[in-house]
Amino acid sequence: MKLIQLRHLIAVAEAGSVRRASKALVLSQSSVTKSIHQLEQSLGVELLHRHAHGVSPTAAGRALIARAKIIETELREARNDLDTIQGARGGEIRLGVSPAVATALLPQAILTFKRTRPRVRFHIQEGVYPDVLAAVRTGELDFVVCLLPEQPREEELAHELLLRDRLTPAVRAKHPFARTRQKLADLLKADWVIYRRERSGHDVFEGMFMDAGLEPPAGTIECASFACALMLVERGDYVMLVPKQLFSSQNPLRWGLVPISIDSAMPSWNVAVFYRAQHELSPVCRLFLEQLRSTARSLAAPRQSARG
Repeated sequence: MKLIQLRHLIAVAEAGSVRRASKALVLSQSSVTKSIHQLEQSLGVELLHRHAHGVSPTAAGRALIARAKIIETELREARNDLDTIQGARGGEIRLGVSPAVATALLPQAILTFKRTRPRVRFHIQEGVYPDVLAAVRTGELDFVVCLLPEQPREEELAHELLLRDRLTPAVRAKHPFARTRQKLADLLKADWVIYRRERSGHDVFEGMFMDAGLEPPAGTIECASFACALMLVERGDYVMLVPKQLFSSQNPLRWGLVPISIDSAMPSWNVAVFYRAQHELSPVCRLFLEQLRSTARSLAAPRQSARG
């Protein structure tokens, strides 16, 4: 069993076909097929189901892939440790991030971090809580920075709150409600866009109205793409709940939206970072985690000053 064979197995399983995996690996299909066949022969077990529309891992394949990903993670962190010992300013960080965090906190943290460590490589994938946590548990991601609609119930993962935030209704700059103060009841007849990649987005939207003794609006669009939802609001007369951090003075991406002031308490939607509780982060990951904390403090400072 060779490491390169494990990498080929992971690539094929994730791509769902040898053809797509070979293209991603920049290898011929025959060489990838041969590599996996040799791996199966050396282990004496079938690792992939072959069918007309592609491949899928067998039970043995899934077990081996899970272990192989952990091996990949440990090797990556070993390289990071060696870079640190040798005084290099490189390394690799794998991050998961929720869409709203990807427009505010994370870009600022990365840009600041890269000024002093330009050789650090970042791999970023988008996801939402709690689905994205699975990749942290397996070691595919070093940590996840995401919006947190509820108190987490996690034993395998450590977490810390980076930024306390709340949701606010937002509209395009020339919407009749723009820069006005409204009661929640005034928004019942508005057309809404609900961003949701899983149930929590809809639950928060409905709960906001129900907590105020109001029936949630029926005229809604549910959208699983954060960028598409924002564009619908920017180009139409829709209202959408977004984190207040999007309107931070330090966030250059405003998307042409403005918040609506509401005469009632809005749902909290805090930003947290998750990482494996019983696993020591590599030095470069620890340094970037401190950068995330620092950037979060700078984002929170203007709002704290405004309240003061």
